Amino acid sequence: MIAVFDNFIQDQDLLLEIQDNKADIFKDPGNFKWFAGWWDNPTAKLNTTQKIIKYAWGENCPITDVYGLDGFEYWTGIQKAKLPTGEKDGWDDFLEPHFDKDEAWHKKTGEIVTPVIGSIYYPEGSAFEGGELHIFTDGADKPPEIVKAKPNRFIIFQAGQHVHTVKTVTKGTRHAIAINLWENAPYSKQTGKLTIEQ
Repeated sequence: MIAVFDNFIQDQDLLLEIQDNKADIFKDPGNFKWFAGWWDNPTAKLNTTQKIIKYAWGENCPITDVYGLDGFEYWTGIQKAKLPTGEKDGWDDFLEPHFDKDEAWHKKTGEIVTPVIGSIYYPEGSAFEGGELHIFTDGADKPPEIVKAKPNRFIIFQAGQHVHTVKTVTKGTRHAIAINLWENAPYSKQTGKLTIEQ
């Protein structure tokens, strides 16, 4: 399953908050975090990324599938076009093919444990070219399904089942927020490889 939702966030206050806090949201790309959800403490103060998760998977969930969840693993990604000289400007301009799994558990046991489902949100405010998401739903040896990264677009797909990659960003900088749903907290949480956020 791949589901794509354009103009996803309609809450203007949240959109403004995302713009105002973009530097903070993307200050530590690739740092995996854990959010146990809003349901146990509905009055807790959420950071902007947690508000996006609650908006997407709680109040405005666009799909009818029901999951038993322990929480959300999330992180941000930045891919930036190379300089005219061909050198990197701090970030890779693509993302290698992979599928999402509990990396710490795989390293310890060799066993593959994957999230229930994955999603990506692309915030507004970044002009870039390239950086399409390629999802190999029919196997890595078959042509992928291609999803463009567009502002305020939300994508849901089987991130733990299908190999996916980000193609080369040819101009500008691509920002993305990845969110995986876990039925049981990954071993990475126990080993401290995930930053626990209340």
